[in-house]
Amino acid sequence: MALGHRTRAVIGSIAAAAALGALLTGCSTSSDETAEAAEQTVEVDPELRAMLPGELLAESTRITVGTESGYPPFEYTNEAGRIVGFEIDLFDAASDRLGLKYTFHDMPWDSLVEELYASNVDIVAAAMSDTALRREDSDFVDYYNDSDAIMVPAGNPEGIKTLNDLCGRTVAVLGGTDPKDHTSQQTALMALNENECSAKPITIMLSGTDAEALAQVEAGKADAELTQWSTGVYNAKQVGSGDIFEVGNSEIINPTPLGFRFLKGDVELVRAYQAAVQSIIDDGTYAKILEKHDLSVGAIEKATINNQP
Repeated sequence: MALGHRTRAVIGSIAAAAALGALLTGCSTSSDETAEAAEQTVEVDPELRAMLPGELLAESTRITVGTESGYPPFEYTNEAGRIVGFEIDLFDAASDRLGLKYTFHDMPWDSLVEELYASNVDIVAAAMSDTALRREDSDFVDYYNDSDAIMVPAGNPEGIKTLNDLCGRTVAVLGGTDPKDHTSQQTALMALNENECSAKPITIMLSGTDAEALAQVEAGKADAELTQWSTGVYNAKQVGSGDIFEVGNSEIINPTPLGFRFLKGDVELVRAYQAAVQSIIDDGTYAKILEKHDLSVGAIEKATINNQP
């Protein structure tokens, strides 16, 4: 990627900090390192660092990363106001391996890609599904395999267990209005309305955050929420006393890889992060991070670019 993009992103991180909320700066040398971050120690690999674009090799360089912190266990805000989670730990480890500092900006879901296209952020780390449509103008470094969960009230009073059981019902989902960047769950519901649910279409209730979508179910305004499996299981255990929601489905629905998202053509940065993620897979750091967040079920053995072997 040209120097102009990188310069705009670095300058943009300063200009946009107040508006977007810079809540976390990272790398092992960061001054705001906490006990949580210190749990993992990842050494810089000079060969992998050399893969970075030349303009990122200066010690003072800091890239910008967009996230949406309402999506546990991938990213969420802890009691100290710090953004934490599986993807945060993973990105931190990969960046440490590259010796690259960064600043996280917390923003609404539907702003993430807009800010990436505008070069105000260099990378999006927000549990994004790597889909063919998104690959038209983005590249992904895949780090995890996940599927979908149908979230229902505890006890599942309506007996909703499959996607077809959603026909004729109101379903809340994290989503946006840009057709090119609907969430994979939103796309799945739209596909159901065109096929299996065409006679009894689903009323799709779009929400700006996963928590907002889940709140619609709790309030009785939606019969169910469609979300990622890992997030659904986490919320079923953590919300309230673990007796407010449950995952209705037991079968795997819509398996898909998740990845860090980059601008299309940012080749050097993409390859550097792919190599860094593979490095922490190989040395066992990845497995430790997965175990910490109880996410080992979706582990991968090979970090891919755009889900390609």
